[in-house]
Amino acid sequence: MNIRIRHSFVVAMIVFCFAPIGKAEFQLNDNDRIVLFGDVSFGHSFAPEWFCQFIRTRYPDLNLEFYCLSKSRSDAADGNKRFPVEVAPLKPTWVILSFGLDSPNRQAFNQARLDSYVNEMSKMIDAVNATGAKLLVLTPPPPQDSKHKSLAAAKYEDVIARYADALRELAKSKNAEVLDWHKSGSEYKATLGDGPDVHWTKRGVQPLGLSLSVAIDLILKRLGAEPLQYKVEADWNSDKATATMGTAKITSHDKNSMTFDLTDVPVTLDMNARGKIQNRSWPLSNWCKLIFKINGMPPGGVLVSSPDGKRGKPFLQQQFEVGADMSQIGPLARNNHIAILHNAIRTKLGQCSKYRETMMREVPEPELKKGYDLYKQADMELMIAAQKIENRTPSRYNASIKIAKAPRASMPVPKRNPNPKRSTKPATKKTGGK
Repeated sequence: MNIRIRHSFVVAMIVFCFAPIGKAEFQLNDNDRIVLFGDVSFGHSFAPEWFCQFIRTRYPDLNLEFYCLSKSRSDAADGNKRFPVEVAPLKPTWVILSFGLDSPNRQAFNQARLDSYVNEMSKMIDAVNATGAKLLVLTPPPPQDSKHKSLAAAKYEDVIARYADALRELAKSKNAEVLDWHKSGSEYKATLGDGPDVHWTKRGVQPLGLSLSVAIDLILKRLGAEPLQYKVEADWNSDKATATMGTAKITSHDKNSMTFDLTDVPVTLDMNARGKIQNRSWPLSNWCKLIFKINGMPPGGVLVSSPDGKRGKPFLQQQFEVGADMSQIGPLARNNHIAILHNAIRTKLGQCSKYRETMMREVPEPELKKGYDLYKQADMELMIAAQKIENRTPSRYNASIKIAKAPRASMPVPKRNPNPKRSTKPATKKTGGK
């Protein structure tokens, strides 16, 4: 698609982008404890990063605790074993269940295995209700069996579709509320096709960013979250800058560059493959926008960097107009607040893995059993404690950003469409993109 060159260029720095839902009241209250509990579906750090950081940035006055307890190769039966040990001690006020991707064991459809899944999920729903927590049940997201030979042979996409159908019926019979990740994900996945560049899953099963963003979208809509829209705006021909959150100040300015000092603005996170250009059909793109608008910018490419220029990132005019996530590039890439947040998420997920390795460790000698039991108890307490780390990370940051006219030689060359005839006529009709 040809993009008109304008005098005003907008950098849409997408943080946690979510679609407006009207004036619904936000359902989370002070001191709520929210637990995402599931199998491989919640196994990527995107889930806790995006959900927790959006909530903390959009509602900074709420004191919330957020936990993500996922385990790869964990079927519903294993979830029932883990629930009293990992979830119940947290005394959650909200539990969001996501089991089903691992329950068929990556094999062809088996009715007995499906019946066992339904039975175990029924037990899990009862266990959550017994705690008094509010319950939301996610249907398993669609996998991508074309990405793995054994999954393709098992027709795993069809298998998971059956599990999603069974879970909907079970939830209805138990009066449990369902968030249909499978339906919404399937609709969005259909807009992407199935090419080599479509990174919907890891190894065909574990959801990646696009799929997880659909789940976070469903959860935040249900909770009544309001969109976060933060904007920094300045004029290339003056020294004035404004910000809707925090403050923006132009500290230096000449005909070739502008430098901004940003103070107490929202922490940004990457939602699109480490700084690549944002896809307009990204399902959450209308929820939360961090926009950097420079009116009257001279034509041509520019460099976005910190004032010392060591981490400059070149942008074409078209990229500015389409929008780019700047959380992993330029001066924000190594921002201390972002590093703290990422390290906190990794620590909590790593502690979960260490705890589970300890639980499976056999006692080599009977005399060591008491010591091993104490060791397992200590690792369990460390795992639960690690889930609280990110609640102490900041939701605002300070930074300086420099935008300078770039030499033509430093600008990237736009990739040509290898098949221009097909670009105007998509093979798959878009049905689920927002």
